[in-house]
Amino acid sequence: MIFKTIISGVIKEAIAKKIFIGFFILSTLIILGFLAFVGFDSVEGIATMAGDDIKQLVIGFEGFMLGVSYLLLITFCLIGVSSIIPSMLEKGNVDLLLSKPVSRGQIILGKFTGGLLLIFLSLVYLIGAVWLIVSIKFGYWNPTFLMSIIMLTFSFAVIYSLVIFIGITTQSSVLSIIINIFLIFLICPLLANRETVLFQFITNNVVQFIINFFYYVLPKPSDLQTITVKIISGEKIDSWQPVVTSALFLITFLSASIYIFKKKDY
Repeated sequence: MIFKTIISGVIKEAIAKKIFIGFFILSTLIILGFLAFVGFDSVEGIATMAGDDIKQLVIGFEGFMLGVSYLLLITFCLIGVSSIIPSMLEKGNVDLLLSKPVSRGQIILGKFTGGLLLIFLSLVYLIGAVWLIVSIKFGYWNPTFLMSIIMLTFSFAVIYSLVIFIGITTQSSVLSIIINIFLIFLICPLLANRETVLFQFITNNVVQFIINFFYYVLPKPSDLQTITVKIISGEKIDSWQPVVTSALFLITFLSASIYIFKKKDY
């Protein structure tokens, strides 16, 4: 019962801060804009010319919306959850929380689950609506597009585990946002394309080994997005390594957060 209360508390806090209300409003505007777009005569003409290739047209629209959803996920949702842990650790809040008959591990897992539930529901609304619009409009139903909800939620879970860890160790929401955006938009994409970008200029074997090490250790949002696109289009997945190593990253940092939270004296 208390575990459920912690989860609902996360949802209420996020709604109170208006971040996820903003996500809902922006998602609604995107859905309405997309609905208007697919109604244009030019799109009708493209669909007519596509003929038997209507599947590729639908997958193209869905891939575009996947990219939009990913950007929304990173910006709004990352900002929305970054203050959850620092807020919890404020004097008075943490005292009240620790006075309840619930373990510290359950507190962290409750905060984690609450954040994921918010993301999942937000993505169900955005991606589910787009899927219905595209499917009804073009007459091709691609259920694999709904898998992107799971993959995007997982991608966020990996990022969120680091958000929680930084929150526990520094109690700074700003630092959490900066580090994660730096990783997601700069470091991780560079590491994902290390062979075609970095290794064209870096030939030293030791340095290449270090770069490869960080690639496997850090989360892989770019690779996870690539896998999601392949799932949508029905292409063969060459390797599930990014999913496995990202899952290990999630488990490691979430476990570390629980351990540190248990050891700290508040």
